[in-house]
Amino acid sequence: MRRHVPLVLAALLAFVATALLAYQWLGQPTTLRVAVGPAGSEDARLVAAVTQSLARTHEDVRLRPVATGGVAESASLAERGKADLAVVRSDVGIPANTQTVAILHRNAVLLLTTDPSLAAVPDLRGRRIGIVRNPSGNTRLLATILEHYDIPADAVTVVPLGDGHEAGEALRGHRVDAVMVVSPLTGRTAGDVVASIIKGDNGVSAGGTPNFIPIGEAAVLARRWPALESVEIARGTFGGTPPRPAEAVATIGVSHRLVAQAHLSDSIVSELTRLLFVNRPGLAVEVPLANQIEAPDTSKSASLPVHPGAQAYYEGEVESFFERYGDWFYLVVMCVSILGSAAAGLVSRAANRSRARDMALLRQLLAIVRASRDVEDDGELADLERQADEILAAALARAGAGAIDNAGVAAFTLGLDQARRAIAERRAVLLERQAQGLDRAPDPRSAAAE
Repeated sequence: MRRHVPLVLAALLAFVATALLAYQWLGQPTTLRVAVGPAGSEDARLVAAVTQSLARTHEDVRLRPVATGGVAESASLAERGKADLAVVRSDVGIPANTQTVAILHRNAVLLLTTDPSLAAVPDLRGRRIGIVRNPSGNTRLLATILEHYDIPADAVTVVPLGDGHEAGEALRGHRVDAVMVVSPLTGRTAGDVVASIIKGDNGVSAGGTPNFIPIGEAAVLARRWPALESVEIARGTFGGTPPRPAEAVATIGVSHRLVAQAHLSDSIVSELTRLLFVNRPGLAVEVPLANQIEAPDTSKSASLPVHPGAQAYYEGEVESFFERYGDWFYLVVMCVSILGSAAAGLVSRAANRSRARDMALLRQLLAIVRASRDVEDDGELADLERQADEILAAALARAGAGAIDNAGVAAFTLGLDQARRAIAERRAVLLERQAQGLDRAPDPRSAAAE
């Protein structure tokens, strides 16, 4: 039985080591690649702030930004499986293999001019329109707006502009007649565009007054293209006296979304979503745009699907650890129980076989004791004594291997003593008989004399 103890201990140590390795592996943080760009944009700054926050607090979910040239390239990386997450824009194209985690911010389309004759979108026919940043995506968005008003795309001239500061200079230099910018209303880019129109090249007031061109049919456009939404630029959004704009202006907007691969684990996405909203106040200190992080439409009629993990967080249905892995836990316990029972059965069978071998040796000793009583020849006694020695050697070998415990050793010692005593007593009897036979034998000389 003792020889099985090291095997059992080795099995237990192996199980503990496996459990520790599994715990260490499960405890490693999950790092997700997130495609975002361009470098220096508000999206990139926001993702960088989230990445640093998760690393500082040693969260189980971490981010690794992958720089791209813009939302179109980010969407392409996600579509090709080169990124786990991506920051995309609703109108540029959300990959079919991704689902929404959260809305990072909503952008509004601002059409600005200093020409009072440009009061509506149809007035832009034949004009030059400067587009601030992301010219490809914004150019398509401008074409969508113009199409609704039956204005061909080639009926206007698109002039790409750099940052927001270049807008005012382009309007004053008559390089463009109007400026289009797609940005959060409280974002830095929109503020820079309005400020550049109001102030001159030297940063002092140049008397320019930005006029906001409304998109009056924004609600219709939003119904026609689900990727768009109707937005209202509230009176005084950009401050000033008189307020800018002087009245509420209707326009369209798009949403910048954090999307995840559909195959990502629900638990990982739920945890990421939770961390976004838990850390939002702290993130807003570094990047004010973080205040605009919000939940998407989780209704079944939503045009853009939400990841089940994120939806579980929004609806308060995030499963706990035991709810998520309870079935596995019970399955493991059941398997361990079955394996334990099987191991116990094997040990019991091994112990029974060992006990049977011990009993067989003891029965041989008893047979030697019985046989020694009827032996009439010293040679047979010697053979029985040799058998007893062989049994002694086998017993010593089993005792050395730990197969015989102290009680077994005592039983063998008693049996061997009995066998040797029986052999010795029988040998004494045979010797005594032999001596008596010699005494009774007649003297040969006296027989001859007679």
